[in-house]
Amino acid sequence: MNLIRTALVAIALLSQPAFAESPRIFGSIGSQLSVGSTEGQVRYIGDPYIWGLQPVVGLSAAANSSGYIGVGAAYTLRSQQGGLFARLTGLAGVQKRGNGRDVGGPVQFRTSLDVGYKTATGLEFGIGADHRSSAGIYKPNPGLNTAYLFTTVPLR
Repeated sequence: MNLIRTALVAIALLSQPAFAESPRIFGSIGSQLSVGSTEGQVRYIGDPYIWGLQPVVGLSAAANSSGYIGVGAAYTLRSQQGGLFARLTGLAGVQKRGNGRDVGGPVQFRTSLDVGYKTATGLEFGIGADHRSSAGIYKPNPGLNTAYLFTTVPLR
């Protein structure tokens, strides 16, 4: 956990907010941790609208028949020296359990941290992790974590 905090502070100090971001499609493949189910995810990340926040719509499906759909916002920090970036995303949505973990109920909040590199052509790739939780709406509230590899494609 300290390593993640240190990396975020370093990226923030060497970064600038992404006001010139373009809309993009995000795709990932990963694994639901402690459940062991493969999960694919697609997100639409839009133009920044206020304070550099980008609207996001996300959808995921896992091999255990669980699924998630949500809406929210993302904030991207980019290094001034190159293509390195970090993106924080928060979504509110609904979870379909399928044969996956019982996360307490359908309303779930999903927070993601993506760290990657943007190429000269605008493609991005990297690693990410997210956490889903009901934020205490349901008891129990076990949450669900996913680690993944991702790529994004700019839409312009």
